[in-house]
Amino acid sequence: MTSGRTTPGTTRLRSAPVVGLTRRPARLMFVGQATYFASCALSDECDWIETSFVDFRGGDDPARMVEQMLDRDPDVVIVFKPELVPPSALAEVSAITVGYLTEPVPREDGCSHPDLDRRLSDLRMLDPANFDRVISFDPLMVSTVETIVPVWRSVPLPVSDRYYRDVRQVRGRPRVLFLGRSTPHRESFLLRPKHRYDIVHIAHGLGPDDLERLADEFDAGINVHNEPYPNFENRACFHLAAGHLLLSEPLSPTHGLEPGIDFVEVESPERLLQALRLIFDVPDVYRRVRVRGRQKAELFRASRVYPALVLDLLRDVASFGSGRRRTADRTASGVR
Repeated sequence: MTSGRTTPGTTRLRSAPVVGLTRRPARLMFVGQATYFASCALSDECDWIETSFVDFRGGDDPARMVEQMLDRDPDVVIVFKPELVPPSALAEVSAITVGYLTEPVPREDGCSHPDLDRRLSDLRMLDPANFDRVISFDPLMVSTVETIVPVWRSVPLPVSDRYYRDVRQVRGRPRVLFLGRSTPHRESFLLRPKHRYDIVHIAHGLGPDDLERLADEFDAGINVHNEPYPNFENRACFHLAAGHLLLSEPLSPTHGLEPGIDFVEVESPERLLQALRLIFDVPDVYRRVRVRGRQKAELFRASRVYPALVLDLLRDVASFGSGRRRTADRTASGVR
């Protein structure tokens, strides 16, 4: 098992097989709250893409964000939580703009929850005129989203290459981590384990460097949904990438992850307690699951996902155009 930035066998578009991008690297800008989304971005792992990140969150002045876009002159801008961008704010941006939906909303099966309804209300604030394309992290909510804006692709949030690690042997008592804010649903799973075992719960406020430290320090990670509705959280991908054993509520959709093979599925608080009891008694009992999960995490590696996505995006906009309003058009190839 190997890891890090140069995992053998990982399919990457490192050179520039892109019409119109052979003169210089493509400039890709990410926009979003760095605390949450810098860990999902691409850094310097692709030879034909230069990247930057602009920290932007709800309530920030959009003029400052747009000013940075105009100064850096990117070819492609990917905005996490695009519903936070005010209407027409990106009209002066000539780059191809992509809104990346990261929050769950009610799905086509009709099942709902007050938290999902609130997030759908937030999503209705999205201005389709700001974006050339929209990506959803969840394919099962696309029919709902498309009552507001067309969805171009459905892709789970990637994991930055910096968090990929080898699967390490557990030495001593396992170190188990839960990342995420407390909710009644989560505490129903975590309360007894935190009293019985040494579970570290970090609720918020982690920067990219802190997250990298956690990748090194822990052996297992727990994933419990925010509320009692199906979901697929990016923290699950982070734990797999870091070589941790993943203990997770059922994931929906699975995005290719197989319960019992890539991660340990815990359908109830009792099942979580049983799994923890087993790994504290026999720390490396699930080593094969850790190895398989780490292998499957290559599906989410940022340097694998974004180059292919950018290439597809450039070709798609060049072929089919966009209805987005902007003051200065740029060709999809990025050549001026």
